Amino acid sequence: MYSKVPGAELINRLKKFTTFMDMADDTWRYIFIFNPVNIYYFTGTMQDGILFIQRDEEPVYFVKRSVERAAEEIRYCKVMAYKELQDIKNELALNVFFPAFVDKSFVTIKLLEEFNSQFEFGKIYSCDTALNMCRSVKSKYELDILKEAGAIHADIMTNIVPELLTEDISERDAALLIFNEFMKNGHQGIVRFERAGMEFQTVNVAFGESSLNIYKYDIPAGITGLYAASPFFGSSKITLKQNDLITIPSVFGINGYHSVCTYCYAFNSLIDYIRRQHEHCKTLKDLAVLILKSGAKASDIYTEIMDNIHPEIQGTFMGLGDSTLTHLGRGTGLAIDEFPIISKNNDKPLVENMVINLGFFSSLEGYGVTGMQHTYIVTAEGGVSINGQADDVIVAGKYL
Repeated sequence: MYSKVPGAELINRLKKFTTFMDMADDTWRYIFIFNPVNIYYFTGTMQDGILFIQRDEEPVYFVKRSVERAAEEIRYCKVMAYKELQDIKNELALNVFFPAFVDKSFVTIKLLEEFNSQFEFGKIYSCDTALNMCRSVKSKYELDILKEAGAIHADIMTNIVPELLTEDISERDAALLIFNEFMKNGHQGIVRFERAGMEFQTVNVAFGESSLNIYKYDIPAGITGLYAASPFFGSSKITLKQNDLITIPSVFGINGYHSVCTYCYAFNSLIDYIRRQHEHCKTLKDLAVLILKSGAKASDIYTEIMDNIHPEIQGTFMGLGDSTLTHLGRGTGLAIDEFPIISKNNDKPLVENMVINLGFFSSLEGYGVTGMQHTYIVTAEGGVSINGQADDVIVAGKYL
């Protein structure tokens, strides 16, 4: 299940990235990568350090902790120890007449100021666009990991979770049981985001209207959570009752890569009103999967879905009131909110082997949130799910 990233894979990633950099600015010369996830993408290790990429030169990974582990895990670039930014400056002796490029979406203003106070580059630009494009299109190596994560994820959610949902169990205890199953089956134990400050803790369990309690993670399926400082997992006070709608968003990761899905369950029976709402979401999902093709614009997919909303879920689709989302999903890989975003404002065409999580939900006052979310590979024929096709509400371990 765990394996080091092959050296050839890392070399190909660097070549792809520098090609995108050439397309963005063919005069680039120096790039500094600070985000540990981006560093892992290029090196196969995740230490406290800075990756330096120079045109036509071998990359150098400057590491504070741990140089020994970096040297053991890394496959192809030079590893050097440092304690202060001044050490890097002295080692490189760069011509600061040339601008520097950094991953600005990660770097704080404070860090950027400290960096430039040492190096004194005339200009510092962003390399985020090239990074986004590079990471968004997955290699076979990445797709194989994602498919493995997705298959395990789907099996747990369809075959194991329904048996864990027993009368009077609390949301928190159900979440802990599911988390335990994830860990037993190889989950990496962490969920990563691109956006600073965004958080999610593997699995949330919401019974009934608890899923209408929105928090900052931007899917319509909310949660009461443990308390205000930790709106995750589930409440210890909310327990499962007969006929409850159960909404469970979750993320399963292997080797850094994430499978994202939301499954809905009903305890003992499902009322027709919820079933109809769920079917309307499923119809939109089926349409999106058909048009999730390479070459299709993200904005066109979003518009097509919004133009086909059934009247019965107008006003409830993807949230209520001001909490309604303006996107259907995001890219998924080493983070669960990568490029691209499926929204009306993204006119970029999709590329084959992008991986995107898509959600289709209806928020129902008095009942909770119903719908589905899966992670799809973009192909020339449409989207292919990595984590199952179980799009119906699951009742007592069987599909309705």
